[in-house]
Amino acid sequence: MASVKLLGEASLMIPALRQVNFEAIDMIQLLRSAGLNENETMVEEGVQNKTCPFTWGLPETVGSALTPLIGWVSLVVMGTIVAKSPLRSLSLHRSWHELTTGRQSRLNVLDCFRVIAILWVMLNHTGSEGRIDILEKQPSADAFKHNVHTHPVFLVLSGLLGARSWLRNGDQPFWAHYSSFLGRRVLRLFPSVAMFVYIAAGPIVQAVLPRFSTTMISDCGLKGLASHLSFTGNWQSTPTCMGYLWYLGLDMQLHLLLPFLLHLLVSSPRRGVIVTLGLIVASSVIRAAHCSAYGTCNKSDVDIPFISYPDADPADVLKTYEGLWDMYARPYTKCGPFLIGMLLGYATVFVKAELSESAAKKLLLAGAAICLAMIYGILPEYWYPEMTTNLYNVSYTALFRSVFALGVCAMIASFYYRKESFDVSPTWSILARLTFAAYLLHMPIVYIFNHLSYLQTASGAVELVVVLPAVAVLSFLAATVFYLFVESPIGNLSNSFAKTIGL
Repeated sequence: MASVKLLGEASLMIPALRQVNFEAIDMIQLLRSAGLNENETMVEEGVQNKTCPFTWGLPETVGSALTPLIGWVSLVVMGTIVAKSPLRSLSLHRSWHELTTGRQSRLNVLDCFRVIAILWVMLNHTGSEGRIDILEKQPSADAFKHNVHTHPVFLVLSGLLGARSWLRNGDQPFWAHYSSFLGRRVLRLFPSVAMFVYIAAGPIVQAVLPRFSTTMISDCGLKGLASHLSFTGNWQSTPTCMGYLWYLGLDMQLHLLLPFLLHLLVSSPRRGVIVTLGLIVASSVIRAAHCSAYGTCNKSDVDIPFISYPDADPADVLKTYEGLWDMYARPYTKCGPFLIGMLLGYATVFVKAELSESAAKKLLLAGAAICLAMIYGILPEYWYPEMTTNLYNVSYTALFRSVFALGVCAMIASFYYRKESFDVSPTWSILARLTFAAYLLHMPIVYIFNHLSYLQTASGAVELVVVLPAVAVLSFLAATVFYLFVESPIGNLSNSFAKTIGL
């Protein structure tokens, strides 16, 4: 096969692989030995699978998809083993050092919040995309309610850290700083997202995880994938193309706004606070009006998976997400937690204060109580699903994300402003650095558990908690490989490029 020949040629770049006879490898037999049949692979002997939707740019065979990946790995290996190589910025030693080096900051506790949040995301997706009955819209799926969304935590952290990053050089001319701030962010995130999209949307994943390709990729097309690469995935008409990546677009768009608000806060704190609070209130009002107009105020958790249904009528798919997707993913309905985090980030720079151990503990408990109240506050929607736009549901839908964010900020502030320093284990720091890669990769990992009967017959959260450690371990292992071979090396190249062009 041509793909095998390409593998053989690519292997010449890695000395250790020169002895491997790739011509003797039967790729189809290799895939079958992994438990796949010819209908689940991209390629049969000399015949392209007709279900392949990618004829416009992505590789069409497993071998051709592997070739550039092998080439990139070869470059990383060369940068690692050749001491004075021009590729030394790709070195695995350097990436490992970046991953494992500790840092001293009063905000180290954010690592704990970030790791807990990504584990919570994994838990939610394990209970949705991890179950076949939900992917196939079987009747048993309706009885499995489990979702408690944690992206307000990520939005809070993003707003907080974004504010501190901007204010670090806030005295620079605004537009020069603005272009550098956003340019560096794009250069840091885009290569990793592009690499993930290349792998996830190509024949490798389709061969190994055909159900993932069917429900996450089949409805993409060039436009859908381009939306994720341009950080506008949250503006798709329906979240049927890797819908779980919506957060990337939302976060980038909020960072477009952040410098203007911080500039106002620095130049006129009173006016800046008023404008920011006004935006938070306006977002809550829009959420209330939106859910009332669509009759979805009893679905605050948006407890449906963001997937495609290839055999469904497009009109039915549109109706499934009508009123929910807009409220879930748009900046004007989701900016509250980000802006609250931004205000806390501003406060950590300009507000000097100290809390006694007793006061810090009270603030921590108060924040935790607020978060728990918002988590369990959704239960009446489950108990009385027929009630759509009553006062409680409208108020809860409008406010719960921002109020939850206030609780998170209270807990963070309790650690930041306490007199005594709070030590965090280096393990939290390592896992926190892997959360971005884990966010990208955890969904394909979740699909592996479609084959776990224990999960498929689960009736509640207990079974999900039992399965979560396995999902987390596999996700973080995959994230470690991705970080060492992709995120960190490309990040080093991006930083060098940013300096070269003056960002």
